[in-house]
Amino acid sequence: MKLITIPLSFLYRLIVFIRNKLYDDGFIKQKELNCAVISVGNLSAGGTGKTPFVELITDYFLETGKFVVIILKGYKREHDDIKVVELGYDNTSKHQLNTENIGDEAFIYLENLENKNGRCLVVIGDDKLQAAKFATAKFKPEIMIIDDGYQHRKLARNLDILLIDGNEGKLLLPAGKLREPYKNISRADIIILNNKFKSRKIPVKIAMKAGAECCFVLQNFFNYNKQSIDLSGKKAIVFCGVGDPDSFREMLNSNNIEAVKFMEYSDHHRYSISDIKHIISEYNALKADVILTTQKDFVRLNNSEIVLNPESENVYKQLLYNYPLYYAKIKMQIEKNSDYVYSLLEKMSNLL
Repeated sequence: MKLITIPLSFLYRLIVFIRNKLYDDGFIKQKELNCAVISVGNLSAGGTGKTPFVELITDYFLETGKFVVIILKGYKREHDDIKVVELGYDNTSKHQLNTENIGDEAFIYLENLENKNGRCLVVIGDDKLQAAKFATAKFKPEIMIIDDGYQHRKLARNLDILLIDGNEGKLLLPAGKLREPYKNISRADIIILNNKFKSRKIPVKIAMKAGAECCFVLQNFFNYNKQSIDLSGKKAIVFCGVGDPDSFREMLNSNNIEAVKFMEYSDHHRYSISDIKHIISEYNALKADVILTTQKDFVRLNNSEIVLNPESENVYKQLLYNYPLYYAKIKMQIEKNSDYVYSLLEKMSNLL
């Protein structure tokens, strides 16, 4: 496989270099919008904590009474149209929203962000530039946050935030995880090192380039009724489809939870009937105390079209409602140079 993918990685590197050169030298112009634009991104293919960091800065702007729009792609959704959802939207009666039409990350924002003094819209579109132009023209936000925007150079930004976790590797896609060479971190306005659950040793040369550091904090484990539980000392069947499953494994270990079975799926995995039956079968066979997953996986299941249909009776609902299924809810916390980070955000608030 390496014999095929490594040459393709060199080709990919050349394409990325040419594209960035065209932007850097001004041959391709970036679109500027009439609001403060903040990009939150990474160098690798997922797993660095973009979603919880977007939550963190969105919460900051809402606290200050700003009107915020979050732009995201909505990976693996079935439609390519632009969807707009406002925080506080009640989906319980009509069930107009599902993971098939807005993706899983949008549901995480809707569940975790509280609309305080400001207003927030989540805008989902395959073409982020078109989604951003649409949102600016129709809603006129003060702050626009581009989720996974580091490589999206069509759109000019006032603040480029790059998250790294020391797990990016050295090879570009498809041989490795990198979407562009590591040296391209120089394009960022601030580099933030995500220590995740603090159990990893970050290479010194990477840590020295960070302008700030953050980490994950486990809030608790919750079921579909939002009931929380202390799982210390419990045995669990674990499944997840995220960019960095090892981080989830580390969090379980640090909280004294034994994963008697740990099932990894691809990022944004859409669970089949056979997947769910296998999870239930492992739970019954290994006599675990609980079944655990991430919030990202839980919202993907709980808000899928087949579950939201009140007339359907299926194995998805059995797992959600008839088994002790819990998801881990985490938040981001800045633990080093937080004053510097918030000073940059304050500047964005004062741009217009």
